[in-house]
This record gives sequence, structure tokens and C-alpha cells, in this order.
Amino acid sequence: MTTVITAKLSLAVRLLDTTNGKEISEPDVRFAINGLSTTPMKKGEGVYVFVNIGREDFLMQVNVRGFDQADVNVMYEKLDPGLPMIDLFLMPSEKNRQGGEVLEINGTLSDLEYIEAINLDRPVCYFQSDASKKTDYKINLLPLTAGGGVVLDTIRYALMDEAEERYDSFTVKDQKAPLSVSLTEPIANEHKLNDKIFRIIYGRAGPDGRFVLKVRDDKADLPHLIHFKVGDEEYFRKADLHELARETDLMEGAVSANALTRKEEEQDERTSDGNGNVPVHDGNGTGSP
Repeated sequence: MTTVITAKLSLAVRLLDTTNGKEISEPDVRFAINGLSTTPMKKGEGVYVFVNIGREDFLMQVNVRGFDQADVNVMYEKLDPGLPMIDLFLMPSEKNRQGGEVLEINGTLSDLEYIEAINLDRPVCYFQSDASKKTDYKINLLPLTAGGGVVLDTIRYALMDEAEERYDSFTVKDQKAPLSVSLTEPIANEHKLNDKIFRIIYGRAGPDGRFVLKVRDDKADLPHLIHFKVGDEEYFRKADLHELARETDLMEGAVSANALTRKEEEQDERTSDGNGNVPVHDGNGTGSP
């Protein structure tokens, strides 16, 4: 008699270090589902697979040595039914020294929805052009150095504006060409040649308004652009994280994303010909609407 054993994928989890985007190689990893300890299969660096546990929503707790504990509500309606996968970004704890010292800022801000940041000194590549067609969203990229390559993971990235005051985010669906990636959805705003692309550093915003953001303290200067949302309003704040106290007022020096949008609209009006047409320079010192 032949026994047939079937295994159905229930969930795949990829554990990433939020400060550098790298898969976590730490072997001491523990999972719990709805409070009960469980052991998934390990499938490569930082990737764990759960099989035959069904596809009902659940609370997952993840403990990794050297990182803060993470609690995640797994909701299947938000996941790909063909490959239900979660990228879980973990923040290093104070005892984590594998990637260098950790700098932390924290505080309290009522109605805070999320907090994240990008390191302005560390772009991963440049934007070249938007190559989207109907529902096929693509962008072309430029490497940091001529002749180099670009490899983007299937995660979310930040695309900076020319003034380096705000960014749009996009999620990579796949990369089938060396300097082109497909996106899960179109980018919200237009961007120009050589606009910079960055990895996103995720912080934690608690239900009580408490927040924490951690980065690697590996340089004398740590210029970052912090992005956060309070209620329905998004904000950006540029700062050297060394200058922020551990207990910081996040709103100090922050600028509303709506205010930045209005400033861009006003700039367009000032440079138009009065009929809403913006001159396009032809490279010879002249322009035409």
C-alpha cells in the first residue's frame, strides 16, 4: 500500500534586518502562532516556510536573538494566494553588535500610524525612466557607477524627489532585466533622470503613540529623511540622527507632505508662461512651451 503525504504551503516568512535590508542569518529563531510555539522549515538565508497549518488569520510572534521581538497579525486577504509571503523587518536590539553599534531615537506622538526613514548618504541606484504600459508597471534604472549593475529585491523602496525633501515608495514585483524592474503598482508622481533610490528603514509605532527608530551608528554623520504619518497627514523631516535625543519630538522641524505638494505647484505656476505651459529648454539657452 502506497502512502501519499501532501504538503500545502500556508505561509512563507523572510526575516530582514531593517537597518541594512539583509536577510537575517542568526540561527536562534523562534516562532509562535496564537501563543503556541511552532517550528517552520528553513528554506535559505532568513526564509522560513509553514506548511499544512491552514490559511486562517492568526497572530505570529517572532523572537530572534539580537533583535527586538516582533508581533505580526497575518491576514490572508492581504497576501498573494499563490505565494502567501511576508517580509518581516526586525530592529536590532542593543545587544546586537554584528553590524555595528545601534543608534535609537524614540518618543511619543499621538495618532502616529507609522515611522520610517532613508539614509541620504546611501542610495542603491538611480532612476532613469518610467517604462510603464497600461497595467504593466516598469521603471528603468541606472547603477551608482558606470558599467555597474543593479539588483533590487522584491521589497519596497524609496524614490527621492529632486529637491531631496520627500519620496515616493514603490514595491518591486520582479527583475527580469539587469537595469529594469517590474512594480506592483505605478509610482504616484513623476520623477527625473538621476533621482535617487534608497532602501527603507522601518521603525515601530505602537498603539499608545510610542515610537522607535533604529539605525547603524557607523558614521560621524547620519543624514536621514524621516517619513511618518499622523492620522491622515504625512510628514517628512530631514535630520542628522546624531542630533536627535533618544526621547525626541518628532514633529519639530517636520514638513507636511501636502505643504511640499503645494510648494511644487506654486513653483510650476511661477515657471509657466501664464497659460499653464512650462518652458522646456533645448540645451542651446532657449526654450519653448
